[in-house]
Amino acid sequence: MKLIVLSLLILSAAVLHAAPVRVIEETAITYMTFLSKADFDRRYPGELVDTLSMLDAGWYVIYEHESLNYYFGPILLESIGQDYLAQLTETVEAAVAQRPSIQDYRLELSYEPSEPSSGAEPPAEPSSPNPLPPQTPPQPSFWGFIKKIFGFG
Repeated sequence: MKLIVLSLLILSAAVLHAAPVRVIEETAITYMTFLSKADFDRRYPGELVDTLSMLDAGWYVIYEHESLNYYFGPILLESIGQDYLAQLTETVEAAVAQRPSIQDYRLELSYEPSEPSSGAEPPAEPSSPNPLPPQTPPQPSFWGFIKKIFGFG
């Protein structure tokens, strides 16, 4: 009986620890600098997702700390995601400077869903168009020879 209770306790702790992911539009990052958490949560409730495989494909700025799992996105371009990540990094660093007790957070840019079974992969870097085939040098001609002699070719 003790084994069953212990197993249930461990299972319930694991379930409580696995907080759902909150997907929020990336433009909300700008408002994190001056809105309180309560105001931010009211203005940007986001969408709760139970597993990462349910995410729309795209770049996400990810902030995780304790029970907070904020995924800002999806963002179409990685470069735009890097700009938002830099902006959120400044905000988080300012908050940590005011409250050094904030530790062990995760802040990164990631292409999601990253599970291979979903079939979504980061977009490949745009390749340059196929170069034209090399042109063959012109065949020597009589007029080309004459032009060359008089310095026109």
